[in-house]
Amino acid sequence: MRSFSKLSSVLSASAMTALLGVLTLPGTAMASIELSNSGPSYDDKLSAIHYEYGKDVLVKSDFRIDELKKMQETINNQTRQIEELKRSSGSSSSSSSKEIDDLKSKVKEQERDLDKLGRQVEDLKRNSGSSSSSNSSEISNLKRTISDQDRAMDQLKRTVEELSRKVK
Repeated sequence: MRSFSKLSSVLSASAMTALLGVLTLPGTAMASIELSNSGPSYDDKLSAIHYEYGKDVLVKSDFRIDELKKMQETINNQTRQIEELKRSSGSSSSSSSKEIDDLKSKVKEQERDLDKLGRQVEDLKRNSGSSSSSNSSEISNLKRTISDQDRAMDQLKRTVEELSRKVK
């Protein structure tokens, strides 16, 4: 199918051999077939050699040259579409991969921030004493900030896990 001229020349050579074989047999009925050096047209049908009752016979097939050309074009188009799909699916997975990496780095950054805030809370507890009300409100604010960031980090972890599952 890749090279139509090779197929045509093989069929022509086979047809020529069959015709010469028929011509050399004495007393055989001859069909009206002529050989020509001109090229095939789109509406021409391909000939085939058929084995019938112990001999090879040249017969018309139902394949037309334009049908073969259309099949070749269809195959080329489908091959091109498959390659485009491969390229586009590869790029989408790499972009998802990049998003996952970005989310992972955000999670790590927030974990560092939480650790830092936790240390600050511990320092405040040590330095403030139990009777100071102003430090108590500061500690409450820090605890609230920590819990808010903890919730945000949990949300990011879930998002990263969902994206990881989608990429796989």
